[in-house]
Amino acid sequence: MEIDVHFVRERVQRKEMQVCHLSSTEQLGDILTKSLAAPQFQYLRNNLMLGKPRMSLQGGNS
Repeated sequence: MEIDVHFVRERVQRKEMQVCHLSSTEQLGDILTKSLAAPQFQYLRNNLMLGKPRMSLQGGNS
């Protein structure tokens, strides 16, 4: 992790990379690491642009 931070910092200082704020609801990695309510799961899944889902989710509490 420490090497990654230095790598990114150097690229930002050289203006080769721009770091932007991303709200917590837009974090695509959450779909792989957290238990999400169906609407948030579907939103993130759709933003991964993996193609049309073959099934839909039903049930559960949103």
